[in-house]
Amino acid sequence: MYKLLLASALQQVMQNTNLPITIDSKLIWNDTGINLVAGQEYHFQATGQWTDWTITSNADGYESPNFLLKLCEGLRRMPNSPWFSLIGSIDKDQDSFFLIGTNKQFIAPKTGRLYCFAISIIAIGNNRDGIQLTVTSLT
Repeated sequence: MYKLLLASALQQVMQNTNLPITIDSKLIWNDTGINLVAGQEYHFQATGQWTDWTITSNADGYESPNFLLKLCEGLRRMPNSPWFSLIGSIDKDQDSFFLIGTNKQFIAPKTGRLYCFAISIIAIGNNRDGIQLTVTSLT
């Protein structure tokens, strides 16, 4: 019983300390360890850079620099978001995908675990580096 209470208290403290979390561009899903609560507002701030093949960008990503990448835009998990932009998801639910970029305020539409990823074509495997994400509860 005490272990459960301690674990719950520790999780609450961890979610309110604003420690940066590394989001690895190579992973399909980055489990942040953060549970978002429906109706609560959060601030997301991402710093650093990551690399897609030879293109380095921040969490805002980049627009297609050539015709080939333009043709591949429909293969992205969020086709209308820039390449290598930082995306959030609640419980890996595609209907909950949202663009985070470098700076975002967001009200969680439902309760669940926050997962993040870089917009890329999953099968290629040419991603490098990671960015630092800090999530702050505003409510």
